[in-house]
Amino acid sequence: MIALLKFLHIAALAIWCAGLLILPLLLTGSHRGTPEPKAARMRIFAHNAYNLCVSPAAVVATIAGGSLIFARELFQPWLFAKLGFVGVLVVIHTYLGHCVVELGERGRVSPLVHPYLVLAAALAVMTAILVVVLAKPVISPDLVPDWLRSPLNRQLPFPTVPS
Repeated sequence: MIALLKFLHIAALAIWCAGLLILPLLLTGSHRGTPEPKAARMRIFAHNAYNLCVSPAAVVATIAGGSLIFARELFQPWLFAKLGFVGVLVVIHTYLGHCVVELGERGRVSPLVHPYLVLAAALAVMTAILVVVLAKPVISPDLVPDWLRSPLNRQLPFPTVPS
């Protein structure tokens, strides 16, 4: 069972990461000088790649990865560092989704962040995740504030939910 979860996680990660590297390159070709037939094909490809391939792979990767955490009872500090980097990857994924929607609605993208910077950020985060997962560094608990390490026995700042 764990081998199947690992396979699903790694395969989905490969697809998700490849998509996050391809999409910024597609966005660089969406400038005003692109001929309309090529721009239309690019819009359709970006839309289908994001919605039918990259996003489902992200969902499968996170579900399989989360299942692996609980299946192996792996609650180490390095894993939480990895999950922080995965959160950054999700932000990049969401930003690229916004750019794909803008590309579909306007026909052109005028991104806030240059696509090459998004590509560099995605590569840096993917490298950091790989290093953390392979090295499994020992992270001192002193890096985490006390209020995160012990329960404070306080009520949540929300009103009680009627039943």
